[in-house]
Amino acid sequence: MRRILPLMLMSLALAACGGPPTKTLTEAQTAINGAILAKKCAPEDYAAAERMYAKAQTLSAQGKYDEAEKAGEAAKKLAEKARQKAEERRTECFARKDDGANNGGTDIEQFIDRSDPGAGGGVQVDGLKTIYYDFNAAELTEESKQTMARNAAWLNANPDARVIVEGHCDSRGSAEYNLALGEKRALSARAYLKQLGADVGRLEAVSYGEERPAEYGEDEGSYARNRRVEFSVR
Repeated sequence: MRRILPLMLMSLALAACGGPPTKTLTEAQTAINGAILAKKCAPEDYAAAERMYAKAQTLSAQGKYDEAEKAGEAAKKLAEKARQKAEERRTECFARKDDGANNGGTDIEQFIDRSDPGAGGGVQVDGLKTIYYDFNAAELTEESKQTMARNAAWLNANPDARVIVEGHCDSRGSAEYNLALGEKRALSARAYLKQLGADVGRLEAVSYGEERPAEYGEDEGSYARNRRVEFSVR
């Protein structure tokens, strides 16, 4: 009996830790299914959730269960963010659809995500420049602050523009951690623009974590170019 008890305890410990994160992956898939409206009304966010879920599945298949768990949780958060954004855009989204129907057919181009890996959910313009961050940091560098001053001037000169402030990271760190870090970067940029007099009511902060790299390299130069905040106009 004394020998059996330790074996039972060991078996329970092994069952408790390790093994595919089936529950998390199922929840992520359910969250993505529940965000189906986003496929039309927030396609860039829906695509990010799908990519993160696919990454979680790949990690699980490779036996990297802890990383798969974190990626699955990140996919759930991205799906929920996509669902919320789609709900916010529902009226505008279907109004555009109805306008297309009244003109002889729906313009399906508005629902297709044709962005490249480094592109975000809006249209980049020359007046809004990308800023870059130090490793594992969300504070603006002095160089970034100078760039932001010019970005604020553009915003003040274009009061009707609605801008997406997109936080990005390099590929180091877990998917969930990078999603949170990307959000901190987007919020820090948004807050600094507020200090410079910009109307934050028309600035939407989003995070893509590591999912939209500007470059796919695994060297210091690529890492530096991926630690960024981009600005695009909706």
